[in-house]
Amino acid sequence: MDAKQLGRNIRKFREEAGLSQQSLADQLNISFQQLQKYEYGQSRITVERMIDISRILKVPIVQLLPKLPEGSAQGSYSAESESFAPFERVLVSPEETALLKVFRRIHSQRVRSILLQQAKAWVEAERDLMNRTENSE
Repeated sequence: MDAKQLGRNIRKFREEAGLSQQSLADQLNISFQQLQKYEYGQSRITVERMIDISRILKVPIVQLLPKLPEGSAQGSYSAESESFAPFERVLVSPEETALLKVFRRIHSQRVRSILLQQAKAWVEAERDLMNRTENSE
């Protein structure tokens, strides 16, 4: 695995999340110097730590991992091109990916919360509309 690319990816998503190195390090219960070593590819990262980083940054682990070489037998997800490996097409649609990318650009937790509440209300409204349509038939 390319440790330097992994580190660059962690840094990219940390910055997109609006977190400083110190803030992320604190949440991981490590020193910011250790996080710097991860971001510069100077220190290996355990799977458990990757899971923690993924959870805190709200990014699927697959997005943190370096891309596989061209022509590789396995596909990989690219946030930039929104291309998916075949199995990921079943799990996440391009619309879901676009929505998530936009959502991650919202740094205010309050705005994120409001957006989530609105989305839930839309789901309920759609469900009510579907129920009324079924009952009127």
